[in-house]
Amino acid sequence: MKASYTVLMEILKAGSGTVVCNPENYASVGGELLVLAMAVSWALTYFFDHQLIVDNELKKRVGYNNLCVGWDEAPAKLVAAPLFVLIIWANARYMQLDFWRASLSPTATTWTKTMVMIANMANALSWVACCLIFVVSPREDATLHTCSFVQLVVFGYIAYAANFLETEAKYHPRGSYVFLFFFGLTSLSFGVCAITQFLTYDEETQTPGPIPWYVTALCDYSWFACLGIQGNMRPAAPSLRVTYSLASDDDFVVLEGSETGISDMQALKECVAELEKEMAALRARLSGGHCEA
Repeated sequence: MKASYTVLMEILKAGSGTVVCNPENYASVGGELLVLAMAVSWALTYFFDHQLIVDNELKKRVGYNNLCVGWDEAPAKLVAAPLFVLIIWANARYMQLDFWRASLSPTATTWTKTMVMIANMANALSWVACCLIFVVSPREDATLHTCSFVQLVVFGYIAYAANFLETEAKYHPRGSYVFLFFFGLTSLSFGVCAITQFLTYDEETQTPGPIPWYVTALCDYSWFACLGIQGNMRPAAPSLRVTYSLASDDDFVVLEGSETGISDMQALKECVAELEKEMAALRARLSGGHCEA
């Protein structure tokens, strides 16, 4: 949980004014929380709903237990769903910071920045849509439940590939192109296998599709393995130095050179009027003093 601790310290230090943050830390936080959610979910399902591991709607269609089966039902779902909110936030935050970094890059072209923006926004929305795995139970609609996850596989890879687009080749780790190809092949293969098995499943006879279970399982688990490796193969990129300061807006005016402000425009007008009265009184006293002299 090293990345989670680092990000927490960054958030707490924001009040100091300037913070140096590494966008990749947020991606790591998402990964750490995903592992935690899966571990806790499988433990809860094993002890409190073991029958789900033996027989479930996903297993009927693909022939094996996907890692996500562990959190498909309560009580595991009641723990995994709240954790997933943090996972979505961490990954969406990473997409945001990565786009900002690309926008600040002096070597990135307008086309590159646009592509990174599209890829990152799509992936952030994909993470949001992925929460449907907790909304739609496999017992209600197994196909929609699975598609909610498979779409994340596709958009997640697109956003990852965009990292190579926004950085110069000299910052790409050795072997990263091979990994990028394998990651893409795995993502595509898993998506095709999963969708094929679900669309060709016979509800009446409970006959699975044409793809052997071990082929889909290999693609599935290989994809999860790539998630664990991708951080080491991601191109090197700079961190961001973020400076926080107070700024005026529609209902609050920050006085220049001051850490305090006036929270209402009317209050500001009243303050100015009071100062004008004091200045008028001061001028009157000064004028009276000259007349006496």
